[in-house]
Amino acid sequence: MADQPNRIPQYQHLYEALRQDIIRGVFKAGDLLPSESVLQQQYRLTQPTIRQALSLLVQEGYIKKHQGKGSIVQSIPIGLGVMSLKTHTVQADDKSAAPDDLPADLITTTILAKPTLCPFPDDMLFFPAGEQPDTTYYCLERLRSVDGTPVFSEKLILPNRYVPNLARQRMENRSFFDLLRTKYGLVVTGGEQKIQALPASLAIAERLQVAPGSPVLRLEKRVDTNKSDFSFFSLLFARTDQFLLQGRF
Repeated sequence: MADQPNRIPQYQHLYEALRQDIIRGVFKAGDLLPSESVLQQQYRLTQPTIRQALSLLVQEGYIKKHQGKGSIVQSIPIGLGVMSLKTHTVQADDKSAAPDDLPADLITTTILAKPTLCPFPDDMLFFPAGEQPDTTYYCLERLRSVDGTPVFSEKLILPNRYVPNLARQRMENRSFFDLLRTKYGLVVTGGEQKIQALPASLAIAERLQVAPGSPVLRLEKRVDTNKSDFSFFSLLFARTDQFLLQGRF
């Protein structure tokens, strides 16, 4: 199947514009975004398009909708796909305390294996339903660290369509979801995950700099997108002795 770039829809252009304004500090945490009617006039878009863009900002944690108030900007999330990182600060006797946000510039991404074509891995709990037996996939591996401390090791598996020249894209210190969205028009819409607590194997222990046999989190995901025939998969091993993985749903 020939790979073709996807035309990015209007709501996604608006999403990117508002998201960049939040990241640059044009809108700070606690600020209200312009109302839907103001955004309609400013960008000359329909109300459904405006609402799609705002829904995506809500989904990724950039804003929170409040009835009667509008769209309130949140602290910039540290992008880990569907999760964010927090420090361990909550004590057992202090349930009111909140974990601390991590500065985004402390998180680094190292590509351990660049995208290469491969068969679907046989160590996955998920299986790509509906795919042809001869479908090939891009497989890549990366390590994400906080201030030099490895936090998780991840393998990503994507069908070989809709992502031309994936191996040529810059991936160091970059959100993979952002790459799929801005380069290929692939927007994450949901998915399913399976979680286990396991003793670290020798290979995982070496990557995460923990003792072999230490408890680690195994989190496997099927990630669905706006293309009905394009889901991709993630196999992630995380150490949670120093950091919390926090997700929104």
